[in-house]
Amino acid sequence: MASYSLNIFRRPDTVHLAAQIEGLLVAGNLRGMETVRNSGYRDYLLPAVQTLLQHRQRVAIVSGFPVSGHYETDGPAGAIALARGLRALGSEVSLLGMREYAELLTEALPNAVPEGKEIAKSVFPVDRESFEERVDQFLNWFSPTLIVFIEVPGAAVDGHYRNMRFELIDDGVLPWELMLSKADCPTLAIADGGNELGMGQVRKQLQDLPVSCATATTDELVIADVSNWGAYGLLALASACIRRPLLDGFVLSECLEALVDVGMVDGVTGCAIATEDGLPLFRSQSLFEGVLALTSSVIAQGGGSVVPASPQESLAASTA
Repeated sequence: MASYSLNIFRRPDTVHLAAQIEGLLVAGNLRGMETVRNSGYRDYLLPAVQTLLQHRQRVAIVSGFPVSGHYETDGPAGAIALARGLRALGSEVSLLGMREYAELLTEALPNAVPEGKEIAKSVFPVDRESFEERVDQFLNWFSPTLIVFIEVPGAAVDGHYRNMRFELIDDGVLPWELMLSKADCPTLAIADGGNELGMGQVRKQLQDLPVSCATATTDELVIADVSNWGAYGLLALASACIRRPLLDGFVLSECLEALVDVGMVDGVTGCAIATEDGLPLFRSQSLFEGVLALTSSVIAQGGGSVVPASPQESLAASTA
C-alpha cells in the first residue's frame, strides 16, 4: 500500500484546519479536555492523522467501556466510523473487544452502517480467561500496522480501573495494556476524561482535575469532549488531507440507534437512548456537522471518490 506524501500534512490549509477542529472537539470542556489543551497539550490531531494514514494497512481498533452491566455508546460509534473510513481506503480492519461487548457490536453493525454486515465479519472477541493467548493469537495472525484504542478503560497507578465516578470496574474490563506492551507497531488512543488507556501522556495536565488518571501511554493521543467526537474529527481531517470524504454515508443517529437497540446505553445517564455521554443528540450532530463543514471546501478541491475495500474474512471464524 502506497504512502501519502508528507506534503499533504504540511499544507497551510491542513495545519489551520487541524487547529480549528481541535478547538471544536474540546470547546465544551465537559471533563477538562479544553483545560488540558490550554495547559500545553495541543497540535495533536495532525500527527495522529498522519500516523493513521501512513500506517493504515492493517488497523486493529479496540473499544468497549462498561457501564453498570452494559456498555456505553461512546466508543463503538467512533470505532465503527473509523472502520468504515479506513476500509474505504483499502485497509484491513479488525474490531476488538471483550466477548460480551464484541457480540453486541456484531449484532448492531448490520443496522449501524450500510457496510455493517461486512464489517461485522472483522469483529474479534476476546475472553478474560484466555486473554493473553487471544492477544498473542491476534497479533500473530493479523500483524497490525496500527492499533487504535478508543474509550478503553486504563489502569491507574494502583493497577485498578475506575469509571468517571471513581467506582472500581475491574471485573468488567480487560487489561489491554498487555496488548500495548506486546505490539510492535504504532499505537493511537482517543479519550475524553483521563481514566482511559493512553491518557498517561497528559498525566501532568490532569493532576489538578478530579480524575483517576490512567498510566499507559500511546504514540499518539487524541482528546475530545466525547471520545466518539475524536474519531469524527480524526476522519474529517484525514479527509481534508487526502481530499476524499471518509465520513460520507455515516449517519450518526442511525449508528447510535443500532447500538442502543442491542442493549448499549448512554455512558453518563445509563439510559438506553441514542445519545453520547449525557448530551442531547442535536449536540452530537452539531459537532459532527461542524467538522464536516470545516473540511468540506478543502475536500472539494480534490474531486476524489471513496473506493470500497474488498470484503474481509471473519477473524473470529478463522481463529476459532
